Amino acid sequence: MRLTLNEEITEGVDEVLAWASIFNHHMKVDDLLHNLRVKSSLNELILAIEQSPHLSIEGNVVLSHKYPKNENFDHSQKLASQHLEETKHVLSILKSCKSITGLAVTGSVAAGMNAEGGDVDVLIITKPGWVWRTRALAIFLSHRHPKGRLLCPNMVMSEDALKFEKSVYSAREMMQILPVKDIGGLTELSARNEWTSEFLPNATRKNRMLLPQIKEYPWWWRVMNIPILGRFIESWEASRRIKELTRSSKSSESIYSKSVCRGHENAHKTRIEERYNHVIEAIQ
Repeated sequence: MRLTLNEEITEGVDEVLAWASIFNHHMKVDDLLHNLRVKSSLNELILAIEQSPHLSIEGNVVLSHKYPKNENFDHSQKLASQHLEETKHVLSILKSCKSITGLAVTGSVAAGMNAEGGDVDVLIITKPGWVWRTRALAIFLSHRHPKGRLLCPNMVMSEDALKFEKSVYSAREMMQILPVKDIGGLTELSARNEWTSEFLPNATRKNRMLLPQIKEYPWWWRVMNIPILGRFIESWEASRRIKELTRSSKSSESIYSKSVCRGHENAHKTRIEERYNHVIEAIQ
């Protein structure tokens, strides 16, 4: 028998909350709609939740009897806000870089929660031929700048290498990013991955963070911008870092090339997808 729209939405909500349970995350109604894999309006979603015996809305957060309430959730939200606030200065420095065409906060902070000692994951999109120089600046800021300790530039990509593999994980990671700068990079990321709408038909991009541009660079960044010398340094830095990181890598998810530096050394995507498959099996 074919499911009614109300039943489809309820099943979709169960799927989203199963996903969120992996992270001990609770979603507001708007966030849940954003992550729902069933086409729905906000009113249709609220109606389905209100008519379900195991779902409820408490303080605009959607809860399910199937999963325990995270009593530390408010604290995790406060940490995310605090960590993001502490990182805004170095984000403003990166925003001012002409080599960067797209900049966004990703991961748990973009989703609205973080843990004690957690990082602020950042996606950086550069002009072609600028990946490794720009990464060097981001790493420097994270290690040497007084306000950079939380910055984690775990993905630096060139505009010509923005295509992701199709998966629920990748779709949700991309659609939850918090934009900081977009002069073509994030727009191109969306264009190269239009398939995300197949997985998340209600998702829209979040509003951009309003940050100033702060030009506080280390002295050597000027050298990086000298046309011929800069290209030579890019080639040299790419060659040595790719060899070094590839040699030490233990994860099949990590990618180190002239156009991409994706340091997923803890196999985060694989682990999350395995746990996701387990929780989905449990609700079927």
